[in-house]
Amino acid sequence: MKRTAIIALAAAASIGVAGIAQAAMQPTQFKLHAQNGSGETGTATLLQSGDNVIVRVRLAGAPSGVPQPAHIHMGTCEKLNPKPTYPLHNVVDGMSETTVMNVKLSDLTSGTFAINVHKSTSDLGTYVACGDLKVAAGGM
Repeated sequence: MKRTAIIALAAAASIGVAGIAQAAMQPTQFKLHAQNGSGETGTATLLQSGDNVIVRVRLAGAPSGVPQPAHIHMGTCEKLNPKPTYPLHNVVDGMSETTVMNVKLSDLTSGTFAINVHKSTSDLGTYVACGDLKVAAGGM
């Protein structure tokens, strides 16, 4: 009987740890808002994957076949540091996916970073979409 109880406790602990790990692996989604009359809106979805963060950008209203550079910058959409902190793959046909190496999701979502998308590789000065990476108080 004692051995059965120990096995049951070990199984429950294992399930609990797996549940916690799974909760930590849930993606966090942020809205990207149109800028400069672009009409381009969408989402950035971030997911911790080991020591890296996977960033997926999806935009509606993006031009077809036009590479649009995207970056994670320090600051907010209102006050963005112009120097990118983490480059992302260009958004093409409204989609991009990048693995940002050696970074924690919690660091990116502390409220001190934003994702922005530029109009094109030839017009980096025009931002078409931006979203602050801030998780509301109380968790993700």
